[in-house]
Amino acid sequence: MGLFLKLDKTNQLLHYKSYRNASSLPWVTFIDGAGGIFQVWDKQLPEFKLHYNVLIIELKEKNGLSHSLDELDLDAISNGILCVLEDNNIAKSHFIGLSLGTVFVNYFSWKYPKSVDSMILAGAITKINRRLRFLFKVRSALKSVFSSTAQFGIFSYYLLPNRNHRETRLFIKQQTTAWKEEEFLKWSEFTRKLNPVLNYLYSDKTEIPSLFIMGEEDKVFLPSVKRIASNKSDALLFIIQDCGHIVNMEQAMLFNRMVIGYLTGLEQATKNGKLGVGGRISLNPTTKETVEKQSHLL
Repeated sequence: MGLFLKLDKTNQLLHYKSYRNASSLPWVTFIDGAGGIFQVWDKQLPEFKLHYNVLIIELKEKNGLSHSLDELDLDAISNGILCVLEDNNIAKSHFIGLSLGTVFVNYFSWKYPKSVDSMILAGAITKINRRLRFLFKVRSALKSVFSSTAQFGIFSYYLLPNRNHRETRLFIKQQTTAWKEEEFLKWSEFTRKLNPVLNYLYSDKTEIPSLFIMGEEDKVFLPSVKRIASNKSDALLFIIQDCGHIVNMEQAMLFNRMVIGYLTGLEQATKNGKLGVGGRISLNPTTKETVEKQSHLL
């Protein structure tokens, strides 16, 4: 059932869908990035609904309207997420973020750590590198020449350049066809200014268990994630071969096994009082074998 809640600061409406299973099962909350697209989780829902109570949060207002650039405030969005949890009587949840959604998940965990069991950061954005900043500058200089659709197409190819990324590019194109110039401008401007926040979030120590899942072909964001994960005792990093930025769509089966295996191990370790430093755990044997065959474990 979808509901709409007012955000404390923006006075806008936050859209979500909840799928209840059993009260004894943990909650898993999915948060997408730019535009908020429920369908990006379609390959996760069938399997996750078997094992968890599921919440999907979409950063849109009622009737599909989106927040303005001024309303894309990390504090306000975090307050909105907390309102959704409280409305569903959810004390704590595992959080899964994708792309820009990882920024919202990370910020929420910093602001409300007692509400977060763990963070799964898929296609994580930890730094806006020089090439991406240069692309934003080019976009700004040529915005009067190219339509927003063409500009977004350029960004899609930059993030997902390979032939095996084509299905994901087409999905994103279909979902953003109705975007106006202001929508693309809003998200690009929001992303362009993220570095100070990202630098702070990833320099701060946390006791919340974290799992990064990245595509081996994600040339834009993978290098910075590698550096951060190698220096954080509270984080694990999985790299999936033959996969780009949108890992949960391109390698859905492996992604699902990785995450569910990690969460299962985390829940068991918590119950047994054997959770290690930074939430480090061992995946169950079946999932671990699959991961080792098809991905790199760093």
